[in-house]
Amino acid sequence: MEVSRHHHEKLEEVTSLQYFGASLSKDGTSIAEVRIRIAMATAALARLSRLWTIISNRFPT
Repeated sequence: MEVSRHHHEKLEEVTSLQYFGASLSKDGTSIAEVRIRIAMATAALARLSRLWTIISNRFPT
């Protein structure tokens, strides 16, 4: 990790960061971002699945 100075402020080099909800990495790849979004989508579908089960039990076709 490199620390440099810019206008008398210490700047720290990081390997990744979150910016407006997106994960940015030092090497410019989006692998971490894709994994995060897949995990979020999986969790959302699991919640919807439970909801669909409840609704289908209340309103049989």
